[in-house]
Amino acid sequence: MFDYILSIDSNITLWFYGLRSDAGVSIFRYITHIGSTEVIVLLALIFISYLLYQGRYRSAGVFFAGLVANTLIIFLLKILVHRPRQAFSIMIESDYSFPSGHTAAAIFFFGFMLYYVSKNISKESLRITVRIFCLLFITLIPVSRLYLGAHYLTDVLASIIIASTVLYVTVKWWEKSLEA
Repeated sequence: MFDYILSIDSNITLWFYGLRSDAGVSIFRYITHIGSTEVIVLLALIFISYLLYQGRYRSAGVFFAGLVANTLIIFLLKILVHRPRQAFSIMIESDYSFPSGHTAAAIFFFGFMLYYVSKNISKESLRITVRIFCLLFITLIPVSRLYLGAHYLTDVLASIIIASTVLYVTVKWWEKSLEA
C-alpha cells in the first residue's frame, strides 16, 4: 500500500515537472508567496487588529487560537515525519516536506475569510469578490506547491485535511463564542 502511494506521488511529481515553463514558474512563485508565513501572518494580524478595533476580543482570540493550532500541528508533523523534499523542487526550503505549511496556512486563513465574509459582509458585490479571491488562493496555493516541486501530492492532501479539520473546529468555536 505504501509503495502504491509513493508511486502516485512520483507520477504526479513527474507530471507537474513536465508542465513547467518559465512563465508558469514566475506565476506560481508569486502565488506560493501568498501562502508564506510572512504573508499569512501579516494578513492575520490585520484581521485580528480589525476584530480588536471592533471590540470583538473573544472572536480575535478564537481566530488566533485556531491559527496557532493549525501552525503547531503542521510544525509537529514535520518534525515527527522527517520527509525530505523532492529532487525536482525549484524552491529552496529549509524544513521537511510533509505536510505542506503553505497549503495548511492558505486553507485555514482563506477558508476562515470565506466563512467570515459570508456571515459579515452585506454588500453583495464585495462579498462575491472576496469569496472569489479566497477560493482562488485556496485552490492555487496547493497547486503552486506541486507545480514548483516543493511538495508531493500526499503532503498537500494531508495539509488540506488537517487545515480543514482545524478550520471546522475553529468555526464551531467562533460560533459558540458569539452566543456567549
